[in-house]
Amino acid sequence: MPKQTMLNPMMISWLISQVDLRELSPFSFGCRSGWVTHGSSCYHFSHDTEPWTGAQHFCREMKGQLVEINDVNENAFIKAQVKLRKQTFWIGLTDVEEEGTWMWMNSQTLLTSDSFTNWAPGQPDNALDNENCACFYMPLNFLWNDCRCHDNYYYICEMTDHSSEIVG
Repeated sequence: MPKQTMLNPMMISWLISQVDLRELSPFSFGCRSGWVTHGSSCYHFSHDTEPWTGAQHFCREMKGQLVEINDVNENAFIKAQVKLRKQTFWIGLTDVEEEGTWMWMNSQTLLTSDSFTNWAPGQPDNALDNENCACFYMPLNFLWNDCRCHDNYYYICEMTDHSSEIVG
């Protein structure tokens, strides 16, 4: 019969300290490292800049999407985070398919007169017929602005915080 090795409590504690449980089950313990929780979502505020389509790509690579802002509370949270970082940030809103018809790209939800928005005064204005992607724009006190999609800005990714989901 093979000899069994017993682990003492100190060895067990050390082994447990070496395992990041979030890595084993990223949907059981809230947001991943590098993401911030608010409500039922996790947000990643990028450390690099990309054009709007590049930002969209990198959010998808991280299993998220460019942020879709649904209400005043979510907007206030994100605006506070953006102001701390003192940069312009992309959001997932565009009118690239039809000028003046703004749509959240991931959900394909159109902005209507009943939708929450936080445009800066006079925006969106499609300056020089070349602004089709929305951002929190630093020079306009972090209100929404239509920006040129090919400009490089920071970006905000969003994903559902699966720990807040009720199952059963």
